Amino acid sequence: MVTLYGADWCEDTQRSMRHLRRLSVPYRYLNVDEDLDALERAKALNHGRRRTPTIELGGRTLVEPSNVVLTEALIEQGTITADRARERMAVQNVGDLERAVRLGVGAFGVLLASRAPALLRWPMSLLAGAVALTGVSGWCPAYSAAGLTSLDGPGDHPAEAHRREWTTVLTLAVERPR
Repeated sequence: MVTLYGADWCEDTQRSMRHLRRLSVPYRYLNVDEDLDALERAKALNHGRRRTPTIELGGRTLVEPSNVVLTEALIEQGTITADRARERMAVQNVGDLERAVRLGVGAFGVLLASRAPALLRWPMSLLAGAVALTGVSGWCPAYSAAGLTSLDGPGDHPAEAHRREWTTVLTLAVERPR
């Protein structure tokens, strides 16, 4: 069982929980701001210091781990296989801000299509619907074919962005960038 000691206001806690959800790894979240026993346990794991997130995996403790370190620990622990991690990480390749923009653009495109000449109405509606669908699902077939992702960039929780570029070549958490 994975236990995550964190705080609702902590960006690293939110990132780690989001990563565990993307990997479909069940975990127990204990908020150290609301649970004094959880705070004491987290401090004990950190030599008396309060640091979030602190993640307990069986007998191993991770403190403020990156997504790569967390994924590697889950694989080493046998919680998830490397193949399953790759498969789960490929399910979403569009960051949250971009998802909202795609949904808005798709909805606006459908509205425009309804006012277009009859010959263009269906093609425009289909294209706009496809754009909106990529926003809803968080997966873009064009990004997938090109091996790109906008996750962890400025379009995916800007305060937590790990790079300035909007998209990058998809390197799964279990693979080191080259």
